[in-house]
Amino acid sequence: MNDLIGLEYCWGAHPADGRNKTDCFQLLCEIRSRLGLSDYKEQFCWVYWLYSAETLKPSQMARWLLQSGKRLKIPKVGAAALLAEPNNAALGTVTDQGLICLAPGGQVVCVPVERVNAHYFWLN
Repeated sequence: MNDLIGLEYCWGAHPADGRNKTDCFQLLCEIRSRLGLSDYKEQFCWVYWLYSAETLKPSQMARWLLQSGKRLKIPKVGAAALLAEPNNAALGTVTDQGLICLAPGGQVVCVPVERVNAHYFWLN
């Protein structure tokens, strides 16, 4: 997972497409795939068909997570994390190293789970 740290944000980019960029949806897909879990690539198509980075609202992300999984009180490896503010949101993924997510500055970081204010979901 260390190769993901430092990738730059770019809407619709995937970590393996050679651009050294990603968005939070594709980052979640890549990490879950590496963990041997369903990556949800097909389920995220709605995001790119219906929205742009500027029009996707945190409430739409939260609604999808609630419909596609189960809310967790205690995060576990492979869980999706919703990091949301009123006008901005991002997804992260819990790993055994910590939470891997896009930081506000636009780079992928790994932070201790206990230092993050997030809502956690187990995707089915």
